[in-house]
Amino acid sequence: MPSFLIIEAEALKGVKPGRGARGKNLEDFLKTYYGPRSVSMVSVNKLSGQISYCADHLFIGIPTSITKSDLKKISFQKLHLFDYGDNKRIIWGHSDKDLLCSITKSYLKTWTQNNWGDEFNWGTLPIRRNRSLALSVKWNNLFNRIHNLNRIRPTDTTFLGNPVVNWKENFSSVLKNIRVQWLEEISAQEKYSFSGGFFMRNEEAKRFKEQAPKSLKPFFLEKGKLNFFSYFNLMLNSKTTLAPPGNALWSYRHYESLYAGAIPITANFQNTEMLIPLPLSGMIHMGEGESIIHGIEKALKMRNDRPNVTCDNLDFIECYLSNGVYDRRKKRLIGRFMKQVEKT
Repeated sequence: MPSFLIIEAEALKGVKPGRGARGKNLEDFLKTYYGPRSVSMVSVNKLSGQISYCADHLFIGIPTSITKSDLKKISFQKLHLFDYGDNKRIIWGHSDKDLLCSITKSYLKTWTQNNWGDEFNWGTLPIRRNRSLALSVKWNNLFNRIHNLNRIRPTDTTFLGNPVVNWKENFSSVLKNIRVQWLEEISAQEKYSFSGGFFMRNEEAKRFKEQAPKSLKPFFLEKGKLNFFSYFNLMLNSKTTLAPPGNALWSYRHYESLYAGAIPITANFQNTEMLIPLPLSGMIHMGEGESIIHGIEKALKMRNDRPNVTCDNLDFIECYLSNGVYDRRKKRLIGRFMKQVEKT
């Protein structure tokens, strides 16, 4: 059985990452399959003591202040760098880039694209799974609300999310927030029904609401953010789900909509990899600047032409998960992870 040591990612410009981003997501994932004794997670500061460490796979979170002297205290077979940042590029911060790049070419992120180049052997990380998803799926399976192909879904499409995000795309040569652009297009037509809207997560979002055009005002939720079960219910009652980028190309919404039996309408994922793969043929991939109205139309047509598509999507995702949760019985997922780290 392999052993793993994770060195926590450190603060970047004084901003400390969350526990999951420091390495907890990776730690919990590995413990699920190999048990707690096989995985350890420590900070760089712990390496200054007298204790030495031994592991088959050493994972170092970026940014890091780890030094050559620190690495001498660790016996390892393979070294992998990782970060849970949303950015495409690596933000090294105070890391000793030259040192780390001279030791390994293995780098893991939550998602990768095949046009990132060959600077590293890119790999993908496990993401945090929401336990509320498993509860929602189990509860709705009791009433056959997910697999029932004949159940009426009254809404054509749905979306719930924060309006203030970093991801932008070109629409008629103008960079625009893709979430805002899609809802503006929906507000300008009367053909397709919609549920959900924007919730206000912070002061920046509240300022956005104050400055938003009149056409977007109906999309701001009066009660703020919905709980997960209400959010999941929106997708259960919708034929399709908008899954636009937020701060990264992917979002948890991709997986949640699949479990709710709604067809995801997303930015183009054809050249993207994630550790838990998505059923690409069962989704609608939007080209940059493409009208979301066309996307909804294509998704509804897919649902009509392929009545089993949502069940096929769910069967695909359940090859890797159990009701949205990591499961040591699903060997395909850990096999996928280990294949990428063992080949480096």
